[in-house]
Amino acid sequence: MTSVQSIAVIVEDELSGAVMRRLIAATGRNFVIDRMINARGHGQIKSGIGKFRTSSYALPHVVLTDLDRYPCPPALLDNWGATDLPPQLLFRIAVREVEAWLLADREGIAEFLHVAVSKVPHAPEAEDDPKRTLINLARRSRKKRLAQELVPAPGSAAPIGPLYNARLSEFVNDRWDVDQAKLLADSLSRTLNRLSVFLPG
Repeated sequence: MTSVQSIAVIVEDELSGAVMRRLIAATGRNFVIDRMINARGHGQIKSGIGKFRTSSYALPHVVLTDLDRYPCPPALLDNWGATDLPPQLLFRIAVREVEAWLLADREGIAEFLHVAVSKVPHAPEAEDDPKRTLINLARRSRKKRLAQELVPAPGSAAPIGPLYNARLSEFVNDRWDVDQAKLLADSLSRTLNRLSVFLPG
């Protein structure tokens, strides 16, 4: 029997946490998430690289962050001092945001948002702002209540609706087709591949 491997997972938000849980489960590996750290943005992940590097020797770490405005993943890694990481620290980057990975399941997200699948982009990682793309799709939803939950209220300074993370986490948990999504999101496919060989037994 293969032994269980405990890991820590560090993410930017609740939605990214739901995504990582699904991906880790999809690998079929005997990983158990001992600690899920919601950094509430990329700032604490960037400033915590040294700490994560050190603590990964005691408990292996998987870190997921968004590429956002960086031109490419190597530029982010270099700027954050996240190069030459130990093998027990897996650092992954969603291009450009984890929402691109959700959009990559075109039929699934269209059904969830109650919009035509033709409105969902074919190249989600090429979107300048996948979160904005997803929210704009939600504006067109035939379900008014869902739109109100995902889209910021008129005049609100909030970038997302009041139940954005909760509702999209439900989509990830219950409907997201990872196998379909990885066909349109290369950074997702690479993350799955790296997770599948992380800490080989």
